[in-house]
Amino acid sequence: MNTPNINIDEENNPQIVPLLSNTNAQEGLEELVQKLEPLLAGRRLNRIVDLMSVVADVVDMTDDYMIEKLCKSYEEVIGAAWTAGNVVRMASNDVQQMDEPPTMWELVKISKDPEVRRGIAFMLMMAKGMGKKMSTPLPEDD
Repeated sequence: MNTPNINIDEENNPQIVPLLSNTNAQEGLEELVQKLEPLLAGRRLNRIVDLMSVVADVVDMTDDYMIEKLCKSYEEVIGAAWTAGNVVRMASNDVQQMDEPPTMWELVKISKDPEVRRGIAFMLMMAKGMGKKMSTPLPEDD
């Protein structure tokens, strides 16, 4: 949204005159200028203006398609985090209910369960993918 630049002239705009003649308004403006002085001196106010400009540009560029994509990505991330959290809680609960750690033979028996094998395969495939990514050298910065 582009706002037109308006030249404020006291003679042409009678609403400004009472504001500028108001002593409380003048004191408020002086206080505001005093607070802005360090920002102006350190050129930090420029950064704030730039940030507001970027935010305004993002608002201008935002359309329904972009919002839908962001919402879908958000839902997928939250869903994955929720699922992972539930799996960890269930596994933690199962392990806490064990009186003592399973023997190697009991672990072999547990591994006969298709769900356990599917989970192990998933973890191994993740490890394989991470290994592939780690074996390729990072591109060097020029």
